[in-house]
Amino acid sequence: MLVEQEENMQIELLTPLTAEFIPDENDWDDLEEDDGVWGRDSGRMPLDGADLVQYKDAIQKMVDEENTFGSVDGKPCNLMQYFGGSPDIKEKVESAIVSVKEVDHVLYGCTTLRLNDYLESHELTKLCEYITGQYSDGWGEGFEQRDIRVDGGNINVHFWQCNRNFCFRQASEIESQKQEGKGEKAVRWPKMKLLGHDGNIFSIMGDARRLLVRNGQSKEADEMFQRVQNCDNYYQALGIISEYVETELSVPRQEKEKPHRKPEKGGTSR
Repeated sequence: MLVEQEENMQIELLTPLTAEFIPDENDWDDLEEDDGVWGRDSGRMPLDGADLVQYKDAIQKMVDEENTFGSVDGKPCNLMQYFGGSPDIKEKVESAIVSVKEVDHVLYGCTTLRLNDYLESHELTKLCEYITGQYSDGWGEGFEQRDIRVDGGNINVHFWQCNRNFCFRQASEIESQKQEGKGEKAVRWPKMKLLGHDGNIFSIMGDARRLLVRNGQSKEADEMFQRVQNCDNYYQALGIISEYVETELSVPRQEKEKPHRKPEKGGTSR
């Protein structure tokens, strides 16, 4: 793990975020339920850090509430108060406060360490192991049970995931990687196969949005997401998604007219 200890003795440790979006009961009532696509059991849409950027303020507000729950003086929860490891580490770390942070159009879980002294590499590793435990069984276990109200439904956010993608990083590391790859490739529309999603529109929309964000097209990803949420039926939703990512239903881009073109006098527009 690459870690730079800043001059102001502060480290922001970033980890991946995931969540599920649960739409309101009535939001999709007008949509067709062909093949069980709109069944209540399938009405949970998985989200990752790129998807969660639009909900950053709502998530941070809930983090603040979680951090001050039961606090007499209103100060945020300091995870170091519960640290039972090395006394040397506890002496060096004044506080460890949980928040969220957006870096390069992706929302991360963030624990900010305020240091009294520099940490050795092995000490930081031990501290990250402790924070991982807090995310899985302590602070994070309580937080993921909180229903966070957003437009059209609720989300439940997870600071910990049981997979190999869970790791600690720094914002400076991510920004450095972004600069290295900047300008090397022209933006191209990502390709996605509809086969394998079992007709689940939530799965299709989530994968399409992630592909767009990772392709540097966050604006288009948000636009697609809003249009799909406001569509009338399943097939219209598929058509909208196929405008933004290349699927089996996409029209070749050189043959397509500009989207939302208004009809001219004496003519028609698709």
